[in-house]
Amino acid sequence: MTRSRTGYASTLLSAAAVVAADQASKAVVRSLAGRLPWRPFPGLRVGLTYNPGVSFSRLAGAGGAVVVLVAVVAAGVAVALVLSPARYRPALGVILGGAVGNLVDRLRFHGAVVDFIGVSFWPAFNLADVAIVAGTVLLGLQLVVGRRE
Repeated sequence: MTRSRTGYASTLLSAAAVVAADQASKAVVRSLAGRLPWRPFPGLRVGLTYNPGVSFSRLAGAGGAVVVLVAVVAAGVAVALVLSPARYRPALGVILGGAVGNLVDRLRFHGAVVDFIGVSFWPAFNLADVAIVAGTVLLGLQLVVGRRE
């Protein structure tokens, strides 16, 4: 069975768009740091935090190991994107964009990511995190639906 090598351009473009949106939003928040936190409405807070850990600040003291772990995960997603059927590419592209967006932060900010979105019941997060979660949910749905077909 041969896999089509076409169609990667749109997937890589979506990954790049996620990285660009993530990095642009973080740049805006960093430039407005002196005016934060901002509470546009009850339950939502925009503020600047640097998270040296992974999900829910786990592994916060792991330093460079977290950077290596995130780089390995991003590389794994890139490999999965190449090896997986075309129907999974959009989800994997969004996940890859989120992973790379956070990896860029870790390389720039001594192993930390910029988090700025706060919801009253959830730890702070950023657009890269949103992309990773949305892409993972989409991929999960595709896998479930694919099994039924």
